[in-house]
Amino acid sequence: MLDNLTNMIATFTAPEHIGTTPYSLLWIFPLMASVSIIYKATKLRVIFVKKFIKEVVILFLTLSLFMIGVSVLLYFIVWFATG
Repeated sequence: MLDNLTNMIATFTAPEHIGTTPYSLLWIFPLMASVSIIYKATKLRVIFVKKFIKEVVILFLTLSLFMIGVSVLLYFIVWFATG
């Protein structure tokens, strides 16, 4: 039992290797989902399940579209800069 607990705690002491491939950028979506959930949970005065889910989905989609737009913009800036 203690061995399992120490192994679980030890996983938080070293960073997870994600890599630098284009597919590694997909790891940002779980992060944005958790940020959306936590942000809306702290900002809504009274949490109704239906309204909470709607607000979280809207915030997640807004963040996703913004991040995709920024990444496309940066891609084209680098593309023009490097020829």
